[in-house]
Amino acid sequence: MAARSHVGHVRESNEDNYRIIPELGLIVVADGMGGHAGGEVASALVVENVEREIKAIGAFSRAAPALALTAAIRAANDAVRQTGNDRPALRGMGSTVVCALVIDRVAHVAHAGDSRAYRVRDGKIERLTRDHSLVEEYLRENPGATEDDLDGVYKHLVTRAVGAAPSLEVDVNEYECNPGDIILFCSDGLTGPVEDEAIARLVSRAKDLDSACMALVQAALDGGGPDNVTVAVAKIG
Repeated sequence: MAARSHVGHVRESNEDNYRIIPELGLIVVADGMGGHAGGEVASALVVENVEREIKAIGAFSRAAPALALTAAIRAANDAVRQTGNDRPALRGMGSTVVCALVIDRVAHVAHAGDSRAYRVRDGKIERLTRDHSLVEEYLRENPGATEDDLDGVYKHLVTRAVGAAPSLEVDVNEYECNPGDIILFCSDGLTGPVEDEAIARLVSRAKDLDSACMALVQAALDGGGPDNVTVAVAKIG
């Protein structure tokens, strides 16, 4: 596993956070929202709570990974909301999350929001998550439409987020992987400026996972770096 994060060229602070814990097969990427302090705090709470819950669940997380991930993200939801209630300056903060437990060549992927997971296999890329966003809903309901049909103000509105409501619906799916597959997790700071095909090309050409992360972040910066960008990758053995 490897990961890298960058503030980008426009933002003053980095509201993204991540965790990679190879011994658990755990990867978490979170993209905070709610202003400088709020976004940073929310995404930090997400990765901390998901890690803590998965560790606390222990062996059960391997026996029932979907339940474990759902419980961990909902615990993070409670923590973000409680912190917002306790600290009025942070009220209304939230975060996206995309995370996975990779167990015996199966990636159990959970997410809420518009941070994404992909699988790169033999140079081809497959998106594993569907954004919980206004753009995604619009495109799904209007075949043939494009993102350009929406005003820019709507392009970053998510329809689910950690901390946004007392209860949170979490999407969890499992994906069989082959040796050599690379599972990639990222905030929208990557997928905004960098096309999926370019992501696949950079990952496939990289000599190792660290190089892949650096190349992807640099591609986002070369594309203007309009947002914080975070990338985490895992190679299936």
